[in-house]
Amino acid sequence: MSGVSLPVTRPSGRALLVSNPATRAQTVETLEKLGFTCGPVDDPYAAMAELCRRPMIYRAVILSLAGLYREELSVVRTIKRRFPHVEIWLIHTDGRQGALAEAMRLGADGLIDDEGLHRIAMGPMIREAREASAQHAEAGAEHGSDPQESDAELDAHDDLENSDEPILSADELRALLQEQPSMPPAGDDEG
Repeated sequence: MSGVSLPVTRPSGRALLVSNPATRAQTVETLEKLGFTCGPVDDPYAAMAELCRRPMIYRAVILSLAGLYREELSVVRTIKRRFPHVEIWLIHTDGRQGALAEAMRLGADGLIDDEGLHRIAMGPMIREAREASAQHAEAGAEHGSDPQESDAELDAHDDLENSDEPILSADELRALLQEQPSMPPAGDDEG
């Protein structure tokens, strides 16, 4: 899946680092190697206060998943809505797959590791997955699936089309992971 993660190699600018003091020193060192100048804060509440006070100073918010409660991940959505110029990068994601998936669903731009920045939220791929999922839902309706369920799925896709958030449903994720879409049988030859 090398097409999902793209390294970012541009100058990074000033970032607001949300992490606990225990992991901060190593994280600052890694971020400085990647071109960030860091302004550290202890929690997402302090980060929001700083962003509201000086919104144009920061180009990125770096969230350490090691120091956040899952309920605090809603800060990702809030930052993306109020400060669309700010990118959100996640760090310390090992063993935190649930929090990682939730942060990506809420709009995080990607991950940071020792190798660099890896952008994961990709608009065109998400759009293609939605179209494939909608076609799958229509095909299911033609083959006897519950039409109310298909209409509900299509309405959900319409809602996603009008949203700025990168959200993937289970069908969309399957569509992204499939190399070739599964095609219904061409027809039964009964003789």
